[in-house]
Amino acid sequence: MRIEQLEYISSVAKTNSFSKTAQELHVSQPAISQSIIRLERELGINIFERSSSGVNPTTEGKVIIQNAVDILTKLDELRLNADSFKNLKKKELKIGLVSGLHLPFLPDILSELKNKFPNQQVSFREMSSLKILEATINNQLDIGILAIYEKTLRHQNIVKFRNFYKIVFFVFVDQYSPLASFESISPYNLKDHTFVMYNAEFMNWYFEKFNNQFGPFDVLFTSNNIETIRESVRKGLAITIDTEGELLNNPFVKTGEIIPIPFQFDMPDSNYLGLVELKNQSASIEVNTLINAFDTKFKEMY
Repeated sequence: MRIEQLEYISSVAKTNSFSKTAQELHVSQPAISQSIIRLERELGINIFERSSSGVNPTTEGKVIIQNAVDILTKLDELRLNADSFKNLKKKELKIGLVSGLHLPFLPDILSELKNKFPNQQVSFREMSSLKILEATINNQLDIGILAIYEKTLRHQNIVKFRNFYKIVFFVFVDQYSPLASFESISPYNLKDHTFVMYNAEFMNWYFEKFNNQFGPFDVLFTSNNIETIRESVRKGLAITIDTEGELLNNPFVKTGEIIPIPFQFDMPDSNYLGLVELKNQSASIEVNTLINAFDTKFKEMY
């Protein structure tokens, strides 16, 4: 019996789906299914009933799943207690933030952390998702908030991820654009339009996928200056594609000068904004407090 088997059955009991659990835990569905089957064989009972409508716990399975939840809770308690006994406290928590991410709730989180741990110092480093991943692997960061997508997921054997929310994309156009009245936009609606794009690792990857499949598209320029991009769109010089976060941060969206329209271009795999930390490493009470605070705030926002 392995700890991850207990994590799998606990998650499947919540999602009623092997595929949803696989997506949430970033593990292949066959791996989860086979692992649970091995556990069932070891215990000599069926934990789940499988049917075309989903996966549901058996009567015996409900007891086993509750046992698993209790064990996982105790393991978390064990790790936290062990950490509290350590006399060596880190002088500084190092947190990576993906470039361009606007977090209006960050002062509230830091204030909450300061109240609980007055002596704890925190530093934030803004960088690309791949740089955050690399720095986490090299123990230069305690945790990182980054884009979880094709490139960052290549290192799941070393790190573990936690999804905060699915990244949703919008097309941003000026208020007088012929596209402004659209309820949603498909790639085929954009053939004759000029783009400006935010020059960042994740957006470059996304636009490259989009451009390779439906392009080539005319790109006026790319820039790291988000204000220049917003102004270009507001003046009708070009359109842009960006994430849901731009809805909250773009002042011209609030005034109605720029119109955001849902973009109907689905990638093969969902992409998320989330958290990365090293596997098999017990996080401190301070780090866990910070993680839970981020999780709560993102759920409030989205």
